Amino acid sequence: MDRKIRGKQIGFSMGAVALLALLVAGGCKWGSPNYTLDVVMEAGITGTPEAGRHTYTELTTVPLNYTPADPLETVEVLLNGTIRQAGTGSLTMFGDGYTLKVSLADVRGAYKVTLKYANATVTAPAPFIVTLTGPNRLSGPFTDDRPNGFHGTWTANTGLLTLAYWDWDFYVLSVGVLDLGFNTGTFTGGGQSGTWTSVKQ
Repeated sequence: MDRKIRGKQIGFSMGAVALLALLVAGGCKWGSPNYTLDVVMEAGITGTPEAGRHTYTELTTVPLNYTPADPLETVEVLLNGTIRQAGTGSLTMFGDGYTLKVSLADVRGAYKVTLKYANATVTAPAPFIVTLTGPNRLSGPFTDDRPNGFHGTWTANTGLLTLAYWDWDFYVLSVGVLDLGFNTGTFTGGGQSGTWTSVKQ
């Protein structure tokens, strides 16, 4: 008798249990949320993720592997217009609405260059503007805005940018294509060596 009374007090019918399960399933989302990644890819590049919209669960690590059709070119990816990285690597889905732009790096433009000599007794020239021009992304002429009007040729070859002066004591400045405007490069010239930085103008 006691067992029957207890069953009436705390027990649930099979119908009630089924109804509760439906309510819970209808009101809750189980598992990690799904996030979208839109990939926009420039012509002349192959790789993954391919162009289009992709869906991943939260915290998924997405490998990036992009290759230029011309091996001399350098691929760069830009996430949401701000985070720039090389064409190989990965990203982790921490949020929704990601846009990945995959393109071929183009170094042409004007940069303020600052030199720092390894020999601290050598006085570096004041910062100057170097302007890279040319018909394509791989090479062309450059000028700098110092009174002497120095000139040279730049080449962007498999991720490395080199500026070779024609008329300034054999100066050669080198830096990674994706480091231009962001990180330090090296230089030699006039029997000296050192490092240089640049800022896009």
